[in-house]
Amino acid sequence: EIKKGLAAKGIDFELNVAGIFSENDSDSIPIEKIKVWQNSGLINWLGRSDDVCSLIKQANLVVLPSCYSEGIPRILLEASSVGRACVAYDVGGCNSLIINGYNGILVNVHDISALAEKIEYLLNNPDIRIIMGKRSRDRVLDKFSSSLIISNTLS
Repeated sequence: EIKKGLAAKGIDFELNVAGIFSENDSDSIPIEKIKVWQNSGLINWLGRSDDVCSLIKQANLVVLPSCYSEGIPRILLEASSVGRACVAYDVGGCNSLIINGYNGILVNVHDISALAEKIEYLLNNPDIRIIMGKRSRDRVLDKFSSSLIISNTLS
């Protein structure tokens, strides 16, 4: 939906989607729908990847459109660690990592138009996207590095 809307505005970008498909997960998108999107050119379905870091490094922006609450999403930690700005819904651990407007952008859950607007904003403003990415990396190093977590746990 967002990809189509932005394309209609003349904003062309490649949407790479990676992940593990699970038939037993009620929140997962049916593989048939993913194949339709892939065949229509809306997405590049990459499936499972053992080298997510390389995929993220190739991206200008990482978007997590998950509406369900979880701990700090690993994809956001990985994206932040390599200096990518992130856009996500304001759920669960997303707001533990992303400071809205500082190192990424959070939008209200299920607000697809706001999600599209923020993706468009960062695609059209590479300088801001780069600054947010640098801040993301700094935040991960300052607050979420494994050595820091181990040290805090042991003290």
